[in-house]
Amino acid sequence: MGRREKEETPKWGKRTPPKSERAVAAAEIEAEERRKAAGLSRSAEALRTPTLRILGEKSKFLSVDLGLATGIAVFGRDGRLEAVRTRRFQSKDALRAASAAILDEVPHVHTVIVEGGGELREAWERAAVYRGIHFRAVQASAWRSMFLYERESRDGAMAKESAVKLAAQVIAWSATRGVGAAVEHDAAEAILVGLYGVVQAGWLREMPRFRR
Repeated sequence: MGRREKEETPKWGKRTPPKSERAVAAAEIEAEERRKAAGLSRSAEALRTPTLRILGEKSKFLSVDLGLATGIAVFGRDGRLEAVRTRRFQSKDALRAASAAILDEVPHVHTVIVEGGGELREAWERAAVYRGIHFRAVQASAWRSMFLYERESRDGAMAKESAVKLAAQVIAWSATRGVGAAVEHDAAEAILVGLYGVVQAGWLREMPRFRR
């Protein structure tokens, strides 16, 4: 037999696509099936999908500590805290319903990061995606490992106390107007979730040095 031509099919069949290519193909097939089930074309789905917001000088980073007592913090483009507050809700249904309104209250929100999961996280994600806002969810262990020593987060109560002390330093460093140094633990945790977020997103060029 002559030498096998280059274009001939290899002995063991065609090349198996790498895992990343297979994942993309599977996602596209799944998306196509969803479009068909909803009776949508690609163009119609594109019209329903908002364009993600572009990062600018006025962009805000909003962080949320989920719960019936919800901590909400807002960071500016320079990575410093601009505002923080706690909102109390009577039920999870009330909190889910309020997520969209809270996002609309803060102008120029580019990114929202929430600590928590479940239905509450999903409500915030839907509200953010609908508005073209970048969304991220984290667990408490993520920001605690960045800011707290292990001895400061051995249990929930100790971690909350440590968060309040560190949040007071973030407020002082940011020179946040109209906010006292003493904040409730829900607001304190929202501050640290937000600080974690702006660091991860690269909004803060250099981490401040806090007293420990």
